[in-house]
Amino acid sequence: HDPMWRLCSGVLYKIMVKSDDGDGSVVPFRPNRAQRRLISRLWHRNIILKARQLGFTTLIAILWLDTALFSNSPIRCGIIAQDREAAEAIFRDKVKLAYENLPEQLREQFPLARDSATELLFAHNNSSVRVATSMRSGTIHRLHISEFGKICAKFPDKAKEVVTGSLPAVPLDGIAVIESTA
Repeated sequence: HDPMWRLCSGVLYKIMVKSDDGDGSVVPFRPNRAQRRLISRLWHRNIILKARQLGFTTLIAILWLDTALFSNSPIRCGIIAQDREAAEAIFRDKVKLAYENLPEQLREQFPLARDSATELLFAHNNSSVRVATSMRSGTIHRLHISEFGKICAKFPDKAKEVVTGSLPAVPLDGIAVIESTA
């Protein structure tokens, strides 16, 4: 019942890290110092100006997955990336990898109603984690906008849609995280 234990223990969630040979190896997730600071300061609206490779996208992917799995009521979690390829990579390498590496007993307890290249929908509570380049329809209870500076620079129309459509889809008691390198 303790979300901090689930996130920080290294028991439930696995992530892929880069190894010296360029391949990824799967290791237990344990938040680093910067990630722990974000967890302790997370609010309803968050802006992260960050250096590269601090693992904030990984942390938020795990946090949203944990929220969707353990919520008592349906909750919609979303991650926006600059393009379809980036969105699918975040989903495959962070969200889906973490779910697939959960202990088998938990995966059985939290079965999937839908499993696609962009969404996991959980049968036990109708919660979901989805990635896209924009999220305009419906309510998004947890929203992460990854590399928003890159979206603004390369795709100004998409950035406008995120500001006018995706962010307003997050209710006041929801959580939005805008993250970008400088």
